[in-house]
Amino acid sequence: MLRGITKSSGQIEHSIDDMRTLRQKLPATYQPTLSPMIKRQSELFGIPESAFRNRDRDGRTAFRTDDEVLDAEIFTFGSILIAVSVYESARIKRSRNEGGETVFTEEKYNYLTVSYATPFVEEPSVEEFEGILSEVWPAIELTKVRSNSRRLREIDGGQPNTTMSPTEGESRAAQILSEKSIRTLAIAIKSANGLLLGDASKQVPAAERARIDELVNGLIESGLIDTEVVVICKNTSAQINRLPSVEAFEQLDAAGLRCACGRLLSAERQEKALSITDFGRTMLDGNRWMSILVLQHLIKFGVPVASIRMEQIYSGEEVDCIAEIHGRIVLFELKDKEFNRGNAYSFGAKIGIFQPDIPVVITTEKVGADARDHFVARSAGSTRVRRSISNRDDLESVTFIEGLSNLESGLEAVVTEVAKMALTPALRSALAIANPSPFALLSAWAGEGRAEQADGSAGSDSIDPKTPRSKRRTPVNGS
Repeated sequence: MLRGITKSSGQIEHSIDDMRTLRQKLPATYQPTLSPMIKRQSELFGIPESAFRNRDRDGRTAFRTDDEVLDAEIFTFGSILIAVSVYESARIKRSRNEGGETVFTEEKYNYLTVSYATPFVEEPSVEEFEGILSEVWPAIELTKVRSNSRRLREIDGGQPNTTMSPTEGESRAAQILSEKSIRTLAIAIKSANGLLLGDASKQVPAAERARIDELVNGLIESGLIDTEVVVICKNTSAQINRLPSVEAFEQLDAAGLRCACGRLLSAERQEKALSITDFGRTMLDGNRWMSILVLQHLIKFGVPVASIRMEQIYSGEEVDCIAEIHGRIVLFELKDKEFNRGNAYSFGAKIGIFQPDIPVVITTEKVGADARDHFVARSAGSTRVRRSISNRDDLESVTFIEGLSNLESGLEAVVTEVAKMALTPALRSALAIANPSPFALLSAWAGEGRAEQADGSAGSDSIDPKTPRSKRRTPVNGS
């Protein structure tokens, strides 16, 4: 599991020593990683630490971004990785001078970002760290950086989001229906518009029949099915009525209601039956129980409900689930059966329409070989490239989660992969600070501006440019 949180400040006043001050103020439990790397490289290359500004000779940064990284540090704090970066942002302002001419001026300001990476779902406790940040950069105000939901809004097309957190009853029922034997029994009761209790065991595998009372009670307790009394004529064995309970016979007998054969209803044969409830029908229709399981796990892994769309119709296409995670669009297809080639064609069309960053197929069974072959061929013939989130073939452009036993771990892997993609730019910018300027390094190797030691000498590992290359001693392991 990987959860990423990024916060950004407004405009700040920054000096060259602020990051050093931060390292000094933090307790020893916060371990810096970039400054030791810079120091060690400075010693090995024999160049001053000032060369680690990630600039080429013309002043451009090696990693081109809209804003330039002035300073950065990456800390480890227990299981939390913290990347702090100070940026300089330059904006061109257009105005008119007294003569009415258009004048362009460059305005610069500094701001700070903090990215937290944690291997657990819960939001990390960072009050201490951010408190020390405010000591170094007074009046700093950090706010969470929200993912850009423009793409999701475009897909919505003004359509309201009807997705809500599942109720306790829905969650319990979805969990009950995740067991195949229980789900098979519930579907049989729904399809038959009711089922005699004595026939219920025939609807489940032979190995599960000894548990029939447990299965039935689970469905009743979750509100998916209800019990009723079926009245059967002793003469014709035909079902003549259904009653909610045996207490209803007293009223019916008092009213003189009889079977066509002349007997009172209470005198006919009575059998207990099972019927699907409206709630049970809703949970089974369209595999809503499966949608709720997916929704539960996405929320558990930190995806806001506002960023999830369940069971929507867009552009005439039914979408089981589409979510925006860290600004990436993830499209889910849910199947309570084997995912076959026909399903692959249908889902492939949706991929073409919605252009998700990560398409995911979730099936309670297996993904057929023909369906896999379809996506491999589709990916091989496309320029679209995405990362593999498992050990599967990189040619497969779709992530497959097979079997409900793999649902939680599979969704966790999806969320983790997206979090890694989202946090990579922040870490790349910070790590760039630890890269020496190639120009400064080559200048030092040419004998210009080598770092001197305290005694004024160039150091034991320095290289005299006049020494023939064949006689130069190459430092090994820093010796």
